[in-house]
This record gives sequence, structure tokens and C-alpha cells, in this order.
Amino acid sequence: MNLPQVLPFALLGTTFVFAVIELGLTGHLVSFFSQSNREYRYDPSRNGYTSQRVTIAVPSILAFILFNSVWTMLASVAAGIVPWIFRSKAATNTALNTIITIGLLGLYSVTMVFWLASFATMAARLSHTYGTSDYVNAIIAFAVLLWVLFCVLTLAVTLGICGILKFDLPGYRPLGKKETPATAPATAPATAPQSTQMDQV
Repeated sequence: MNLPQVLPFALLGTTFVFAVIELGLTGHLVSFFSQSNREYRYDPSRNGYTSQRVTIAVPSILAFILFNSVWTMLASVAAGIVPWIFRSKAATNTALNTIITIGLLGLYSVTMVFWLASFATMAARLSHTYGTSDYVNAIIAFAVLLWVLFCVLTLAVTLGICGILKFDLPGYRPLGKKETPATAPATAPATAPQSTQMDQV
């Protein structure tokens, strides 16, 4: 099944935009945790209330999602640029095509696992405490969308390796196969001149 080579770039562009949105949402939520609040607590020794500055520690899952967002932005740019640059060289060099294919498959798989861990942990730890927050729900939603997109990209590379989907891009081609060169037009073979036989006396 032949597919247009713009399809992987469209998916990678979408992942980049979603990662930027996820970075903004998570950064905004982190800013709430990093702010110190003044709290009044009763002090029995003074028989009165004292004010203290209290800072809530940023949950580790939010820091991980910030890392995932930056990682996804860099991975999307790299996964879009490398096949585009080497598309002509990898057509004749099977080793280069193999390296790009394995690299893309590993990159997509790792990023897919990162986003799976992100939204699952976010939903398990913060949804029961901050379930009414629109920011938490939006972060989980975009994390799920990014996970689905990288599942699709991983599947596209895998089906390209198997030869089911055909892209004209390195990294999405079958491994160990060179591009078939264009066949020259068939011409009639040149006939050798017939040798004359001399009668033997």
C-alpha cells in the first residue's frame, strides 16, 4: 500500500505542536507549586498564631512531563530532518537505511513509553487530588494524544519494515532491500555475423 511521504511529517508536526501545548500547560501548573504561600499556625508556646512561608514541593510527575515535552519537541524535529536529508543517499545505501530505520523505531518506541508512563502516573497520583482542575485534565488529555501519535508512528515504521506500507523515505522502507533501478528498454540482441563454411575437399 503506497502512502504519500508527507504523512510522517504531518504526524511529526502534530506531535511537535502538542508537545509545545503540553509544555505550556505543565509549566503553568508547576508555577503554582513553586509559589510560596503564607500560612498561619497556632503556636502553643506563644499562645497565639505565627505566620510561616510554606512552599509545596513540585510533584515529580510534573517534572517528568516537562522533560517529556522537551524530549518530544527535539525528537520530532530530528525524526523529520534526518530522513529528509538522507532520502537520496539511503535509496542506494542499505546500511544507512537500516541505521535510520532502527534509530526511528527506537526513538518512537521510547517516546511512546515515556508518554504512557506520564499520563498513567498523572491520572493515578494527581487526578484524585486535583481532579477538578482543568489544567490537570488537559495535561492528561494531551499526554494520551501524544501517546497515540507515537503508537501510530511506531506502527508505521514497523509496517514499512515488513513491506505492508510503502513510503519513499528512509526509515520507513523494508530493511536490507535496495531500490530497484529503472530497467533499460529491451533491445533486440545483436546477431553475430554468420561464418561461411568452406567445403573441404
